[in-house]
Parts: sequence; C-alpha cells; structure tokens
Amino acid sequence: MTIIATEMQKWKRNKIVWCILALTLLLGALAIERACSIARSSPYMDNFGDLYTMAFKNLSSLFLPIVLGMFATTLFFDEHKNDTLKELLIIPITKVQLYFSKVAVMILMSVGLCLITFLLCVVGGLIAGGFPDLNAETLIDAGLLYLVSGLLIPIAMLPIVFLATLSKGYILPIGATLLYLVPVVIAPAHFMGIHPLASVMGIYSHISEATAAMVEILMQGVLPDTSPFICAGSLLLIGAASAAASVMALKKQSY
Repeated sequence: MTIIATEMQKWKRNKIVWCILALTLLLGALAIERACSIARSSPYMDNFGDLYTMAFKNLSSLFLPIVLGMFATTLFFDEHKNDTLKELLIIPITKVQLYFSKVAVMILMSVGLCLITFLLCVVGGLIAGGFPDLNAETLIDAGLLYLVSGLLIPIAMLPIVFLATLSKGYILPIGATLLYLVPVVIAPAHFMGIHPLASVMGIYSHISEATAAMVEILMQGVLPDTSPFICAGSLLLIGAASAAASVMALKKQSY
C-alpha cells in the first residue's frame, strides 16, 4: 500500500498523467456536445443508452488500451531512467510486491478514467435532456459497464506490461501496444476467447441491451456467440500467465 500511495503521489508532477486526464475530459466533452446537438428524434441519440455507449466506445476502443500501455511503460521505465529501482529494492521490497503495486496503480488509473467518463455522461444526459430512459436502472447498467471496463482492460493489457518489464525503453512496449490492437480493430469476432481485448467485448455484451447493441457494432455486425465464461476464463488465464512471466523476468534482472 505504501508503494501504491507513493506512485499516486508522483501523478501530481507527471505530465503524462495530466495529458491523459485532459484527453479523457475532452472525450467526455465531445460526447456531451453530440448529445446536445443530435435531436432525440434521431435513432442515434433517442435514449441515454446511445449516449453512454458512444462515450464508452470513444474511451475504451482505442484510447484506454493505448493510454494504459504507455502508462505501464512509464511506470517501469522511469525506475530505470531515474535510477530509483536500486533504492526501492534496498528498503527491502520484493520484485513481486513491486510488480503488483505497479499493476494496482494501472488499475486505479483505468477505473478513475472510466469513472470520470461515466460522471460526464450523467451530467451530459441531464444537460441535454429529453432522454426517456434516464433512470436508476439505466444508470446502474452504465455504471456497471464502466466499472467492468476499468477493471478488465488493465488485465487484458498485462501482456504489454510483460514487455514493459523486459524493455528499458519506450519503443518496444508502445509499438507492441499498437500491434496488439490490430486484431481487435480488424476482426474482433474471430479473436473472441483468444485475444484478451476481444474477450472483454464478449463480457460487455451481457451487461445490458444497449451494450449488446454496442458490441454488435464493434463486431462489425457479427453477434458474439462465445460464452462470457469462456471469455472471462481466457482473459484471466492469459493475464495470470503474463503476470507470472513478468515476475520471473523482474527476478532475473540484476541492477
């Protein structure tokens, strides 16, 4: 917990964190602008589900995975760049504690960005007005979607975190992050249950009718037929394997 608290205190002087926050607020503001500018008679914005799924797609499809890949890279690389890793290990802190504290910070970042976007959607729905389904049930569905995303996307990005533990630079993990997204962008339906990010989509589709429609669009019109339990099992298995490999890689490194 001390390591996590220390990492979060670094956020105040980390320009990347402030840029990420600013871009997240911008995406939320764009969603509010679309809600205000599109008439309720349009099928694209006739209910609150359209608003929160649109903002969610903007956040989670590309932005959040790329941000988490970059953020994870800075968490590990900065210890090398600033030559602080030796001091941390002298305290002493085990490399297992070091790894999971960094992952915990990444999850907190992810949940925080999702929470901000969710709150902006609620504010946008109230400002725009005219949503007949803006009620407690829909808000719970929306909040659950954003919470699940905030928790699962960091787990889906653990293979990239593994590369961040191996690399002593930015190029490899960030380049791998972009390549990691290609299968999910091109043919997500074919990688569901195999690729962690595609598996996360398979879980989204069972949260509500609005999220099922959103996933169908992301799947390019193909309805997901993979069980959410298979998706969750694949996601956790790959995440656990990546975490174990990361810890082993850290233990083998000498400083």
